[in-house]
Amino acid sequence: MIKVLAATPGYRRRILAAGEMRELGATSAQLHREAGKCTAETGKIDWVVGVEGMPRKLWKARWPQAYRARRRKMFASSEEAAKFLADFVAPGDLLLVKGSRGVKMERIVESLLAAHAPALASPEKVRH
Repeated sequence: MIKVLAATPGYRRRILAAGEMRELGATSAQLHREAGKCTAETGKIDWVVGVEGMPRKLWKARWPQAYRARRRKMFASSEEAAKFLADFVAPGDLLLVKGSRGVKMERIVESLLAAHAPALASPEKVRH
């Protein structure tokens, strides 16, 4: 998914909202680090927003200078991330939201739909 986000042309910014992937078991820390490394290596993800625990492992990857603190933020909950992203995401941005259901990343999507969806679209019609 990260590579698809990075390779999709025609957007002002590419933003990754990464929540902890709790179902990964014993390999969780390693797989979170690999996701961080993949994100950094693309060089095309403009912002990374981490939610809860394990995404901190994303930060342990070797990040280019552009990704240092000014291009990534960490939040303790999906609600906090949703508040940030509701004001941050703008027309022309592409946002990938990924994480376990236990982290409740759908709250980010619901918040964005409530704030930005056209009047004819209703969050009840969106499948989760």
